[in-house]
Amino acid sequence: MLNNGKFSENSRINIVIENILDELCPFLEEQAREISELTAIGKALGTGKDIRALLKMILSIARRFSKADGGTLYLVDQKKKKLDFHVFHNDSLNIDEDDEKIDLQGVPLYHVDDTPNLSNVSSYVFHTGKIINIDDVYKTNQFMFDGTRRFDEALHYRSKSMVVIPMRNHEDDIIGILQLINSKDPSSRKIISFGKDALEKAAALANQASVILTQQRLIIEMKELFEAFIKAIAVSIDEKSKHTGGHIQRVTELSIMIARKINEDDIIFNNIHLSDDQMDELRIAALMHDTGKITTPDHIISKSSRLETVFDRIELIRTRWELFKTNLKLIAAQRKLSLLDQTEKHEEMARIDLMCIQKIETLETEMMTLSTINSSKESLDQGLIDQLEGINEKSCEMSKNPYLTEDEFENLCVIKGTLTAGEREIINNHARLTEKILNKLPWPKKLSNIPSIAGAHHEKLDGSGYPLHLNKENINIQARILAIADIFEALCARDRPYKKPMTLSKTVAVLQQMSENHLIDEDIVKLFFESGVHIEYAKRHLSPDQIDL
Repeated sequence: MLNNGKFSENSRINIVIENILDELCPFLEEQAREISELTAIGKALGTGKDIRALLKMILSIARRFSKADGGTLYLVDQKKKKLDFHVFHNDSLNIDEDDEKIDLQGVPLYHVDDTPNLSNVSSYVFHTGKIINIDDVYKTNQFMFDGTRRFDEALHYRSKSMVVIPMRNHEDDIIGILQLINSKDPSSRKIISFGKDALEKAAALANQASVILTQQRLIIEMKELFEAFIKAIAVSIDEKSKHTGGHIQRVTELSIMIARKINEDDIIFNNIHLSDDQMDELRIAALMHDTGKITTPDHIISKSSRLETVFDRIELIRTRWELFKTNLKLIAAQRKLSLLDQTEKHEEMARIDLMCIQKIETLETEMMTLSTINSSKESLDQGLIDQLEGINEKSCEMSKNPYLTEDEFENLCVIKGTLTAGEREIINNHARLTEKILNKLPWPKKLSNIPSIAGAHHEKLDGSGYPLHLNKENINIQARILAIADIFEALCARDRPYKKPMTLSKTVAVLQQMSENHLIDEDIVKLFFESGVHIEYAKRHLSPDQIDL
């Protein structure tokens, strides 16, 4: 270029070059804009997670490429029997809605005799895989457009040019149909036919979008499968015990109720807000918090009496006591038999009978005591303990064997509840096993805290919990919520065989005492009760006589 800004000393050449540049620059600018737009579109489609939003984006971008006034997007249903309407746009009619507000019928892919439906243009494209470009839908005899005509008459619209494009995924399967209507000339705004360039761009977009849409569907399906698997595991753990069938579901429900109140609170928890991913972590951790119980023997989980194992061993003791009574009668009979040759035998026989009766009555009293201790849901007092020790010290007169085995005595000596120290350790070990089992799963990054949350539901803020004796600084907010929900549900649950359910007021008092002793989070407990979540939960799951607040 010369210093004067001209391209040449020849004025005619300068004019030609300037005319070329005047025409070329807008074209190049348009090409650059489209390249930039394609890059942005690819990024937008690739980051889309909401299927409905992704479908609307696909249609919107396709319309922009083709200068279409409107468009419709159909997806093939899972059984491939019809095309389901999902999204409909039309600028002239000012419609930009999804299928929740626009009632358009789906398109059957087959007739009643199972022959392909080739009279509808969208169905035809599905069966043939061809792109159909129509200059005027009112002037073609290849397809029926009765529905289009009715739509136009109802909304005072005129459908004219149309292109119908199959959406193919990475396996070349048609998963949807993109239908564009009324291409408009950018300058005159008149309706024109869809050009080859616009058609190619829309088709390329449809295929790109189909692959991404398939990926998103697969992600959603895998997530649904994962959720179903988690819930199936939770149900199987609940069903392991006939007495605690709803525990996991109730704890999960209560945990989420508390977490939502924390997110709504702007006073106590103004600096804490659980994200959607953290809520998912809490919900799944609650569903999985008792996973370790799959290794716990059924008879320990459901132990409803002190002597219960696979069966209630009080019946063995009862049978043994009947044998003791029979032995006493046999001993008495033998002694009376030895007196037959004596002259003053009647008084001695009466004394033997009286002694036998007294011993049998003592046995019956002892049996009642053992039965009471075995089935009692209350803590044993010292009087019962003394009676139990007295019984244990006795032995059978004939065999000299102790009345109770060492294991029976140990189980009957349980002061509170039904579990011995060894059985309690087995139960407690489920928390450690829960974290160990869940750590074997390849959790995604956003759910990576699930094992530690689920495994910490029996930890206490002062370090006295189990299995790791974590302190306040090492127990996150989700684990604290889960711990409170688990304790609350266990205290007032109506389906525990080893204890009576607490009233709501008693349950509240216990949790408040635990929070004051810094065992559980005081702020969460305070919000829990002040927000009324406990009342809402009680109305759903407690019996009316428990709700005394």
